[in-house]
Amino acid sequence: MVKRWIKRLRRSRPVAALVGWFDRVFWEEAEPHHTPAPATAEMRFMRLHAEGRFDEMWEMLAEDAQRAWGGIQTFVREMPRLDEWLEILDMQVASVTLLDEWTDHLHDQTYSNVARLVMRYRVRQQWKEWSFDRQVHLVPAGDGWRTLCYPTRAGVAAAR
Repeated sequence: MVKRWIKRLRRSRPVAALVGWFDRVFWEEAEPHHTPAPATAEMRFMRLHAEGRFDEMWEMLAEDAQRAWGGIQTFVREMPRLDEWLEILDMQVASVTLLDEWTDHLHDQTYSNVARLVMRYRVRQQWKEWSFDRQVHLVPAGDGWRTLCYPTRAGVAAAR
């Protein structure tokens, strides 16, 4: 009975107009200015990684990381793959810390307004399951957040 009453109420013109106005004001108009949170960006990056969609990952790299890779072809070819026997069962953001400034001592680069995330992964290798944490850093860009994912091998560089 209550469900029927709510259905009738939603179909009435004044209520439908109010619901439409609410959606426009609070959702549609907010969307063009919405940028993904650093956690959302990193989770998408890792989902694409697990799916082997490296060409789509390229646009999610910070400019410094793109320069370090030397180009999209090198990135797609050299980005480490997940082992075929390793399955990501779950990934969660354990913590997010926004830093005014952070220095990447490995690459001797200082960044402003950095998001430091601790990602928790639960994985399976055949019959064995385990969890581990990984710290990542993202920097703001005009369209959201970009990850600082650099090449891990010394041979992969912009000179290639």
